[in-house]
Amino acid sequence: MKTLDKNKKKKYIAEKTLELINEKGLSNFTMEDVAFSCDLSKGSLYNYYKNKNALIVAAFSALLEKIQMFFEEKESETPNNCVEKSAEIYSDLYSEVLSNFPANELMRLFEILINSTHDNNMMKILTQTFKDYYGKILSNFERIFKSKTKALMLQAMFDGLVIYRAVGVEFPDDEIRETFKKIIICLAKENGGV
Repeated sequence: MKTLDKNKKKKYIAEKTLELINEKGLSNFTMEDVAFSCDLSKGSLYNYYKNKNALIVAAFSALLEKIQMFFEEKESETPNNCVEKSAEIYSDLYSEVLSNFPANELMRLFEILINSTHDNNMMKILTQTFKDYYGKILSNFERIFKSKTKALMLQAMFDGLVIYRAVGVEFPDDEIRETFKKIIICLAKENGGV
């Protein structure tokens, strides 16, 4: 831990906090738990984060960063000018997220959001973080559809499927993948997209 610069230490602490939230729940982890898991004194931890709420915001950001990195890895394969290939890549990507993204991580995300509503400053930071994350994802669909509204509707549909899966509703991945692909192609061609 001592060889890391301050930003890397903050990121490390945020990731450890996310692990603790996953293990103990949002309201049950403590600053002492985080300090111990990071091999820091509690006082040293306060040099990086002023309180538990700041740690929660950092953990939320770390979770969204993990999701974003997953998308970026897959997006690098997407061609700029072929609707069918873009639709195939995105439908495969979303199917992979549905199949592989742990439901408990999504539930932690909800827990963080729900428990943040009482703190206006924390909610403001979380809202901006969420807005930035979705802005990146939606810009890719806007490029394909030439429509922000269609991009938003497609993302909202997918988010709903993720929520259903997280709470135990089962549905066939292959059918979802194929239907998602058809919807992307239909929406893209409707506006003369990519």
